[in-house]
Formats: sequence, C-alpha cells, structure tokens
Amino acid sequence: MAKTHDTLLSLITGINKWQGNYGMIPDELYKGMLSFIEQTAASKAQPPVDLFHLLQILHRPSREWGIPDLQDFYPEAAPLIEEFIGLTPDADEFLNRHISPQDAEQQYMYEILMYCREEGRQLEQEYTRIRTYLSNPHNAVITSFQLSEFAEIFPDLHLTNLIKQCYEEITPAVANYRKCPHCGWTLEYKNDRWCCNKEDICYLLADFESQSPFDFGKERVLRLLPGIQRFVLLPGMSELRIAERLIRKGYEVELYPNVDEYDLSVSQDGKRIFLDVKDFRDPRTLANFFNHQTPTYLEKYKNQCLIVVPQYRSELFASYRERSMALLNETAREYIKMIMENEIESTLKKVFL
Repeated sequence: MAKTHDTLLSLITGINKWQGNYGMIPDELYKGMLSFIEQTAASKAQPPVDLFHLLQILHRPSREWGIPDLQDFYPEAAPLIEEFIGLTPDADEFLNRHISPQDAEQQYMYEILMYCREEGRQLEQEYTRIRTYLSNPHNAVITSFQLSEFAEIFPDLHLTNLIKQCYEEITPAVANYRKCPHCGWTLEYKNDRWCCNKEDICYLLADFESQSPFDFGKERVLRLLPGIQRFVLLPGMSELRIAERLIRKGYEVELYPNVDEYDLSVSQDGKRIFLDVKDFRDPRTLANFFNHQTPTYLEKYKNQCLIVVPQYRSELFASYRERSMALLNETAREYIKMIMENEIESTLKKVFL
C-alpha cells in the first residue's frame, strides 16, 4: 500500500510542477511513471510505454489503471487529469492530505496555524480572527488596500506577511472574471459557462445567471489563492453558517477553540461538545482520511466530537454519510460519529438532554 501511495504522490506532485513550467519535465513525474509501470506490470492493464501514453491513461477513471489497492487512497471513478483544468479536484485533495502542507497551495494558512500554536505564543484570538476573515465571502476578492488594512491590525510582522500571502494579484485580468454569487471568489468562463475554481461546487449552490463583474476601478485587486478558496473559504462558510444558526438557537459557540483543535465548541447548561466540519469530494476519501489515522489521533473524537459533512455533499453524492461510515475500518468506526449539516440541531438536542 505504501508503494501505491508513493506512486500517486510522485505523479501528482510531478504534474503539479509541470503545469507551472511545461519546458521541463520534473523528476517526480519520471519517478511516478516508472513506479506506475512497475505496479501495472503484474496486472492485466497495459503499462504506459512513454509519458504521452501515461497521460492518456491518467485521463481515465483510476479503476482502469491496474494499480493494486488504489481505492484506499484515490476514488475509483476519478481520473487524475481532465481537459482544460489539468489536475482534477480529487488530485488536489490528495495533495492537500498527503504532502507536507508547506508544499501545498494552502501552505500559508498552515503556517499561520503553526505560528499561532507555537508554545509560548498561543495566539488563539488572532488565529480565530484570521480564519474567520478568510472564511467570509466578502473577503474572497478584495483590494490591496483592504488586505493591508486587515493584515496590519496585527502587530506581529510575520503574521501580517503570512496573511498577505494567502492572496494573489489578478488586477490585469479582473475584467475577465465575474463574482461568484455563492462564495464571492472569481468565476472564469470555461467550456461555454462560468465556473468557480476546479471543482465548481458553487454552481449547484447559487444562481449563476445573476453573476456580475467586479467593480474596483483602477485599484490593485487580489483574490484568495485557489487552494485557500477550496480548503479554507468553502468549509469555513459552512462553519460560520453553523455557528450563527446555533447561536440563534441559544447555544454558546466558540469558533476554532484551542487554536483550531476543533472547528466549533458548542455548550449548553454546563455540557459541551465539539464539531469538526470535513469537506471531502468523495465519501471514500473522507473514510480513508480516518482509516489512515492512528488510534491516538482518533481518540480526540471519541464521545466528544461530531464530524459534520456540509449539506451540499449529499446533493453531489447520494447517501454520502452512510457510504462514508460504511467504508470506515473497524478502528475508525469505534471513534467516529458522522452527521450531515442538517442533522446538527436534532443531534445536539439529544446530546444536551
């Protein structure tokens, strides 16, 4: 299984680097191809004869590749590459989970988390304020002045710089984008329609007929990095929505307690439970996230934390929660209780009886 994981990691890392510079084929891609050939040689699948053939194969669902135990790491129906977008959203999720966050697109959010957690620092309020800001659709696309205005609230210069690096400039191309009516990020016209980032979750959650251009005049315009949009903004919107709803219902709610040990702490009458929002594209990917954890890691969830799946996942994948729970291994099933977002209030009523 380790070989399968390493093959995927080399392929995805190599293609990711290659997309940034097509003039040079990265060593990781060559390494991944050789490992792919080795793993498929024993199966009935035809091994790739060269890089072009490999890329053709990676456009097919992974179940057709002929690599053993692949379903433990990657969805069977998902290809690795798609036309027009390059690496698929499933490949991005693999990178997010399996490589060092320092090398992932959301590296700066990870660095903010580690910096705020550092012993002797414990910047809990600062972290919550930053995470909340990056989870607000109004801050998905902003001016350079607006970003500086927020980032420079913090007296720590390193933290200020990390916040600024969560954004990228789009000033020359801003006229080519439209504002996403769901998350506030940039819509781009591809394949005869407007799309929001690779996975384009927002297309199912909002009326895309009502999109509008950005109006920033001649100001310098920035947007969240694509990885921050996918792995911070979208789940963060669910987290903030849940918190607001529970506060209206009379619960005491704390966001990102103990510097993001959990997403939400919910209390009532002296009792407390934690919620963790997990937003994975495929139910097997979510199950595998927990299946690969140690019992020591899983212990923090047992009887004190509910895993919450955003409601839109059930719209994209029928019976999402049931499928994911069924795919948990015996160890993970002992620790994990999973609910959909629309089940939170009824579940909390039972918890706080």
